[in-house]
Amino acid sequence: MSQEYKRHQSFPLRLSPSIRQQANDLAHAEGISLNHFVSLAIAEKISRMEQTTLIKEQATLKKAALPRSDLRFERPA
Repeated sequence: MSQEYKRHQSFPLRLSPSIRQQANDLAHAEGISLNHFVSLAIAEKISRMEQTTLIKEQATLKKAALPRSDLRFERPA
């Protein structure tokens, strides 16, 4: 498949009439096409999900890097 073909490939998207109308109104208010609005919304969602995954991975790495100690705390004499 050529790059040109991939770029112009269509994707039928089914939206409820109310969601489509809201998206269309917002796109119009921003001065962009509905197609561009939907593309931006998808890109933002992907970015948020990737960021969430990265944060979870970093937290897991930090947790794994914490020194594990079986030392018991003793009261000072």
